[in-house]
Amino acid sequence: MKRGVVFLGALATLVGGGAAADDFMPAGLGTQKTVYGDVLADARKMTLYEFDQDKNGKSACTGPCADVRVPLAAPRIGRSVGDWTIVTRDDGSKQWAFKGKPLYGFTGDHAPSDLNGVGGDWKAVMIAPAFMPAGIAIKTTDYGPTFTTADGRTLYMEISFFYNAGANGTPRHQASPSPSACAGECAEHWTPLIAPADAKAAGDWTTVARDDGKPQWAWKGHPLFLYGGDAKPGDTHGEGHWTLIGNVGTHWEVANIVL
Repeated sequence: MKRGVVFLGALATLVGGGAAADDFMPAGLGTQKTVYGDVLADARKMTLYEFDQDKNGKSACTGPCADVRVPLAAPRIGRSVGDWTIVTRDDGSKQWAFKGKPLYGFTGDHAPSDLNGVGGDWKAVMIAPAFMPAGIAIKTTDYGPTFTTADGRTLYMEISFFYNAGANGTPRHQASPSPSACAGECAEHWTPLIAPADAKAAGDWTTVARDDGKPQWAWKGHPLFLYGGDAKPGDTHGEGHWTLIGNVGTHWEVANIVL
């Protein structure tokens, strides 16, 4: 059983600034929750971005660039307040800037919380980063943005599923089995991501107790594991391993953030 692959672009550097917005917010703008935290968003709740090549409050994204990276329009008679300023583009139009950085939408985003525009010199404007345990990172794999260890080893989750009785036999996900379900031969290949003894739950991250008493990190209720068949950072050889008994089975999946 193979999942659909979702590519969201390179995520080596996601956020721009990471500082809180001041009390003033231009009309229609706000913030939007994403798996990474709260980002600045336009009136449609779509992510706003900044461009590293913009210097001294001037936009370097013009011509075809601006057709894809849409400048956030500001009123011609608007005024700057606090961290929010208005810059004049080469064509004379006005554009909002936050902390000196002009803001843009991205035509490749299709729903609130999308971050498809991140990559290269483009960053989402992060207001409140989400909690992430120490030693865990987000890196791009063949399955999109993926939770990994700090040195890039892919993390996985085991998902229970069942097949409908219909003619198509459509698989449906259920919750992850408990860590104790991975024993014997399973435990020879899959290594639990152990959390510190004093680890505290925060955001989408919790810990689950293992049979040996050690806590294991879980994301959205899914305990996380490393796969012994991955030889180097970025490998995803653990994806797709599954078992099926009757119409009930389990499936190992890369722990990507578009679950």
